[in-house]
Amino acid sequence: MFKMIRHQMWNQRRQNSWIFLELLIAGFFLWMVVDPICVITADRAIPSGYDSQGMYVLKLGNYDSSFAEYDETQDADSLLDLHYRQILRTIRTCPEIESFTIGSFGSFPNSPSWSGNQYYNDSVKLHAQTYYFVQIDGSDMGKTYGFTDANTGKQLQLPADFSQREMVALSACAAKRLFGTTDVVGRKVLGHNREKELEIAAVFQDIKHFDVEQPYPLSIRSMKFEISPYMTFSQDIVFRLKKGVDEGDFRERFEHEVVPHLFQGNFYYDGLRTFDEYAYEKAVSSGVINRLCLHYSLAGFAILCIFLGMVGTFWIRSNARREEIGLMRSMGASQGCIVRQFLMEAWILVTVAYLLSLWVVANYVYIEGFAEPAKLLLFGDYHPDPAYWQNRALPHFMVVTLITYVLLLLTALVGTYIPVRRAARTLPADALRDE
Repeated sequence: MFKMIRHQMWNQRRQNSWIFLELLIAGFFLWMVVDPICVITADRAIPSGYDSQGMYVLKLGNYDSSFAEYDETQDADSLLDLHYRQILRTIRTCPEIESFTIGSFGSFPNSPSWSGNQYYNDSVKLHAQTYYFVQIDGSDMGKTYGFTDANTGKQLQLPADFSQREMVALSACAAKRLFGTTDVVGRKVLGHNREKELEIAAVFQDIKHFDVEQPYPLSIRSMKFEISPYMTFSQDIVFRLKKGVDEGDFRERFEHEVVPHLFQGNFYYDGLRTFDEYAYEKAVSSGVINRLCLHYSLAGFAILCIFLGMVGTFWIRSNARREEIGLMRSMGASQGCIVRQFLMEAWILVTVAYLLSLWVVANYVYIEGFAEPAKLLLFGDYHPDPAYWQNRALPHFMVVTLITYVLLLLTALVGTYIPVRRAARTLPADALRDE
């Protein structure tokens, strides 16, 4: 069969040359389209590193002089402090709530705000994102966010004097970058400009700030509790329910029994959302969701165009050879034999053309720096973790190449199989008469 296919393809070299050229171009552009989709999908598949199940974000507001409900006599700092702590006590004493924390604006996944610090261990310098929280009245960010200790695998537990001793907790990738290991609890790093030593209180498993990105070095620090007119805007109260609590029943009881106690002085209740809802809103507002949808939409459109063009090309090629199929049937060739021959021809065309286009792709991406270690655009001194295949040049290239080849081959086979199958089922006399 291979000898016959070789002769057949050579006899139709003029028609095949146009298809071959189209396959070269399609293979190149399809690889470029598939590549970012593979990377984005692989990054999204990385575990988030935190547990959002049963987490809620409580939003408070603060009446000012523009509100009719504003009470000037309640605007003293001492009263604001008293009322805010009463609200925290109300939250902390709810029987369904396991833990809570007060995080600064931006100190949660998918937040559009971003804070960072530089840390030093001898000559090693690291820029890490920082989540700040206020450690008062039992506030515990690690426990509330569901972070996991990188060494024990248990729930992260920050020391009660974490804030007083001005300690720091590091993510696993931050600890490895600074010390080469995660077993660094009790060791010290130098803070910004090497001005202050910070003791490492814990090391937690990596988390992703954005769901569509890879984990970036992260640190947890405490911040002072300060009363200000903007505190409800700059600080979020996040709490976690105990396991087994029915969230529907909790929301109903919370609205009827707890919310009235959240109106203290000039503070008022401004809504309760699940952590996932709140994080999604922030991802939308920061444009992350729009960029993600745009990537997938453009890639889907490009793949659809390539698919339709390739299917149409092979469909026309197969239909144009109905007379040949009729002759093969009149000479005793079975339907399966004819279909296999045409599919084999399509496979050979696609494979040879794709190998040539792959040579062009390899040279192009190499010139563009594909083989260079990837760097985070915001901070060029950080190289993403090579443990992920999308950060290593050879596995990255091979995965995208394989997926592109499969898509291209399936397109050609679909465009070949359907018309050839239909033609092969036609009686030889009918096929020859049609021609």
